[in-house]
Amino acid sequence: MTIGALLLGSAALWAQNPTATGTINAVLINKSGISLVFDTAVGGVALGSTGSSAASLNFGNISAFGPLSPGVSRPVVGAGSYTVSTLFDVRVDEGGLTSPNYTLSAQLAGPAPVGFTYAVDAVTLTTASQTIQTNGAYGSDVQHTLNLVVSTAAPGAGGPAVGTPVTTTINFTATSN
Repeated sequence: MTIGALLLGSAALWAQNPTATGTINAVLINKSGISLVFDTAVGGVALGSTGSSAASLNFGNISAFGPLSPGVSRPVVGAGSYTVSTLFDVRVDEGGLTSPNYTLSAQLAGPAPVGFTYAVDAVTLTTASQTIQTNGAYGSDVQHTLNLVVSTAAPGAGGPAVGTPVTTTINFTATSN
């Protein structure tokens, strides 16, 4: 009889659904900030990694005369140089700020290759930070133009190497006003 009481008692103990509780005290600090992304502009070259802060832009094969890649234009052909350009968009979003707008600046990560000059809109770029725009609107794409001026001088006489791919990095910074 004792064995039957133990068996019945242990089944009753298992049916009680034991529980345990705990608490997490979460601490966070909400920070204000801004983000900058590059988007493909209508009529411009399709950006690689569009919608990110690390996009790429490929002008393709360029020359003073002849066909250019889609989205690339040749607004100037002069005696000593020619210019190719394309459109791109910059979108800056903000959160937790009372800033009405932002300032956009840009600079080359290293010296421009021989025979090339880069400009965003009408601002020639160097390795020093240059102001591109002082009143950028948050939350929408703002269109800019990347211009590449190419010397027509011969290689070794101030002109660029011919047939060699050229890669240049341009660093952009958006600062809330």
